[in-house]
Amino acid sequence: MNQIIRQKIAVMMGFIKMRLKNLRAITYNIKNNGEGNRDRDLNYLKNHLFYDITFYFILLGPILFFYGAYLFYEEGKYVVSVMEFLLYFVSVFVLLNHKINLRIKKLFFLLTGYFASVLVLIVAGPMGAGMVCVTVVLVLSGSLLDKKWVLKFIAFNLFAFLVITVLLFSSFFNEFAIADYGSRWPIVAISSQILGIGLLFVIQIIYEGLEKQAKIIIRSQKSLEASEQKYRYLSYHDHLTGLYNRLFWEEEQKRININEQLPISIIIGDINGIKLMNDAFGHEAGDRMIIETSRIMKNSCQKGEIVARTGGDEFSILMPKTSREAALKQMEEIKQSFAEHNRRILNEAFHINVALGSGTKEEPHGDLKETIKRAELYMNQRKLLEQRSSHSAIIASIKATMYEKSHETEEHSERLAALSRMIGQALNLSQIELDNLELLATLHDIGKVGIDDRILAKPGKLTEKEWIEMKKHPEIGYRIACASPELVSIAEYILCHHEHWDGSGYPKGLVGEEIPLLSRIIAITDAYDAMTENRIYQKATNCQNALAEIQKNAGSQFDPDIVSLFVGIMQKNPVCEEIFSINR
Repeated sequence: MNQIIRQKIAVMMGFIKMRLKNLRAITYNIKNNGEGNRDRDLNYLKNHLFYDITFYFILLGPILFFYGAYLFYEEGKYVVSVMEFLLYFVSVFVLLNHKINLRIKKLFFLLTGYFASVLVLIVAGPMGAGMVCVTVVLVLSGSLLDKKWVLKFIAFNLFAFLVITVLLFSSFFNEFAIADYGSRWPIVAISSQILGIGLLFVIQIIYEGLEKQAKIIIRSQKSLEASEQKYRYLSYHDHLTGLYNRLFWEEEQKRININEQLPISIIIGDINGIKLMNDAFGHEAGDRMIIETSRIMKNSCQKGEIVARTGGDEFSILMPKTSREAALKQMEEIKQSFAEHNRRILNEAFHINVALGSGTKEEPHGDLKETIKRAELYMNQRKLLEQRSSHSAIIASIKATMYEKSHETEEHSERLAALSRMIGQALNLSQIELDNLELLATLHDIGKVGIDDRILAKPGKLTEKEWIEMKKHPEIGYRIACASPELVSIAEYILCHHEHWDGSGYPKGLVGEEIPLLSRIIAITDAYDAMTENRIYQKATNCQNALAEIQKNAGSQFDPDIVSLFVGIMQKNPVCEEIFSINR
C-alpha cells in the first residue's frame, strides 16, 4: 500500500515538474521573441526583469489571487470573489499572448497586481498584507516602466489612495476590515507611500546608473569590434592597394585546394622596371604605378577569383574551377587591359609593363605549390625577355625628361661626348672605356629628374637648402643606373662626377685618384661646355676664358694632368673650334 502511495506521489511530482518546465519554456519563449528594444540598455534590463517576474507571477500568483478571493468569499462578497479568481486567468492569458504589445502587458500586469493588492487591503485591513503588496507593486512600476510612465503610475497611485481615504472617512468601508485602521490610516498611508515612492526613485537612480554603465560598455564593445575589424582587415589586406595580402593568399590556398574546386589555375604577374621608376621619379610615382596595376588586375578578375599583392611588385590571382585554356585567355585579356591603359599615357616612362605567367592544377593528386612554382617560372621567363626593352623605354623617357627639366639639350650631350672621347683617345683608353665615357657624357646628370623643377630653373643663386637638394642628383643618378642593366657599368662614374681633386666635392668627398678616371674627365669637359654655353644662371664666355678658368682650378677642382692634356688638345686641334661652334 505504501509503495502504491509513493508511486502516486512520484507520478504527481513528475507531472508538476513537467508543468513547471513547460511554463518556464513558454515564458522564456516570449522573452526571446517578445517586442521591445533588444539592445543591452535600460529598457532591455527592464524587459528582462519583466519576463522573469512573469514566470514567477504565473507560478505564485494563485496564492495572492486565491487568498483574496477566499477572503471576499468569507465576507459574503461572492461576485467580487469570482472576479478576483478570474482575474488571475485573464492575466495569464494576456501575459502569454504574443500579439499584445509589451508595454500594454506591463501596464496590465501592474494594474492587475495593484487592483488585487487594494482588494486585499480593503478586505484584510491591518491584519493582511495589502499595504505591503501595494508598496511592492509601486516599486515594481519603477523597475518595469520608463520614467514617463512611472510618473503617470505614481499619479494614478496617489489618486487611488486619495479616493480610498475619502471613502474611508466617509464610512463607505465600514463593513470591511480596512475600517480598523481608524485614525491611524493617514499615518500608515502616507508612510507607505513615502516608502514606496522613495524606493521607486532609488531604483530609478540605480537603473540610470546601470544604463550609463551599459552605454559605456556598449561604446567600448563597438570600439573594440571596430578595432578588431580594422586589425582583421589590415592583417589580410595590403595597405597600399587594398588588395588581399600574402597571408590571406596562402590561407585561401588551403581552403580552395580541394577536389571540388578543380581545376585550379594561378596567374602571377610582376611589374617590370618598378625599382628604376622609384629611383628616377620617387616612390610616390612607383606607388601610383603599383596602385594602377592592382586596379587593372582586380578589374580583370571574375567572381570567386582572388587577387592579392604577394610581393613588392608581384600580384597573384587564384582561380578555382578554371581550366588551363580559360586561364590563358584571361591572361591575354589582362595584357590587353594594360595595353589600353598605356595608350592613354604619353610618357613611356609611366607605361605599365607586367610579365605574366600561369599554371593549372588539373588532377586531385597534383601539388598546388608546384603549380604556383610553374606559374612563377613562366613569369620569370617572360620577365627576362621583356625587361630589357622595358628598361630601355624607361631610360629613353628619363633621358627626355632630364633634358626637359634641366634645360640641357642633346647637342650639349653630343659636344660633351665628342670632347670626352678626344681626351679618352689621348689617354689610350680601351673601346669599352670609350663607350662608357660616351654614355656617361650623355647621362651623367640623369639624377636631375629627381630634383624639383623650381630649383633647376632658378635663374639666381641657390639658397643653402636648395643647394643641399641639388647636390643629391649624383646619388639619384647612381640609383637609377644601378637599377638598369644597360647603365650599371657607369653607375659609379655618375656618382663621382662632382668630386673635386682636393676632396672638396660631393657626395663622398673623394681625393685625387680615388675619383674614377672617367668621372675626372667628364668633370672637366662638362665645366668647359657649361661656361661656353648660355645658361639660365649665367651668360656664355669665350673658349680662351673658359680654358683659363679650368687651368686656374687645376689641382683644386680638376685633375691637373687631365687639365694639361685637355688644354693642349683644345689649343692644337682646330677641329675643336668647329665642334663647339655648332648650335651655339
